[in-house]
Amino acid sequence: MSLQEIQKRASALSEHRDRLSALFLTLQSNLDTVKNGSLADIKRVARQVAKEHNELVDHIKAHPELFEKPRTYVVDGIKFGMLLSNGSLQWDDDEKVCDRIRRLVDAGEITAEQADLLIKTTEKPVASALAQLDAKVLKRLGVSVEGAGDQPLIKSVDSTIEKAVTSVINAAIKEANAELS
Repeated sequence: MSLQEIQKRASALSEHRDRLSALFLTLQSNLDTVKNGSLADIKRVARQVAKEHNELVDHIKAHPELFEKPRTYVVDGIKFGMLLSNGSLQWDDDEKVCDRIRRLVDAGEITAEQADLLIKTTEKPVASALAQLDAKVLKRLGVSVEGAGDQPLIKSVDSTIEKAVTSVINAAIKEANAELS
């Protein structure tokens, strides 16, 4: 294969990327139109749903005697009532809890076997440290180096698609964070 043939392939790739870029930009424009058209309504209704939900929770909490038997009811597809919950475990600092477990083992209140079940220990090779080793040592460890040496490079000089993708991702993240606030 000659350099001219490879240049033709690169030119063909460029044409396809340009078409893809145009399609993506059209899609982005359409998404913005749809999103901007209905997003305000979606947010408004979502706030109403959250308000109704919270008010229903408050009413149920205020009158638990209404949910002794039966404990739940269904009205218009909404199941509501009381449910026995086991709760969830919470702590602020993993390291502090592990230290306390070890102290209880030392005090004889928890067995070493229980501590092994309570504390998760994870061993994992450190890639950055392994990268410092000689190739012979790496081979003896069963570690291979992938992608070293000359590799084909194909990169768009005009990064319209990459910018559009980044723009969509950043907009989605911004919306998600705003909705959580």
